Amino acid sequence: MLYTPNGIAPTNADLPKLDTLYKKSRSGLWGIFIYLAVTVIVVCNKDQSLAAVLPPHMMKQLGTVPPVFMAVALLWISTVSALIIIVGRLFHGTKPADTTSQVGFRIGIYILFFVVGGLAQWFNELFISGLLILTLQHYNVFSYYTREIEISHAVYNSSAQESL
Repeated sequence: MLYTPNGIAPTNADLPKLDTLYKKSRSGLWGIFIYLAVTVIVVCNKDQSLAAVLPPHMMKQLGTVPPVFMAVALLWISTVSALIIIVGRLFHGTKPADTTSQVGFRIGIYILFFVVGGLAQWFNELFISGLLILTLQHYNVFSYYTREIEISHAVYNSSAQESL
């Protein structure tokens, strides 16, 4: 018989909803899909920059654009940080973070490179780093919720056999 950490046998009311777990297990895949959809838009506009789109008097009001090397440094720091966090969660089996934060940050990196004007030059690195992070995030989310689903099935099956 399986017991919860407080020593009490779980009831059917204590079991997580399997539909919710299945939906959560697919959230990483949705994140990859959204990222790829945004990437298609970026590919069509990768030769553009904020300075090319806005008139010169507006650019003068906005001030100087940060240099591209600062955006590149942010890209690599954020990529390494995300890898460390996701791999740490995989290793320890802890609950993964929400995929939308990773997707939002990767889209924000695209916007940053659009602003500084390095989107065409750094597109391959941006795309590969984003795809790597989101694929690893998907694996983290999928493996965590798959384990949760298996545990829920095991608890349900053991409690159903005891009631007979």
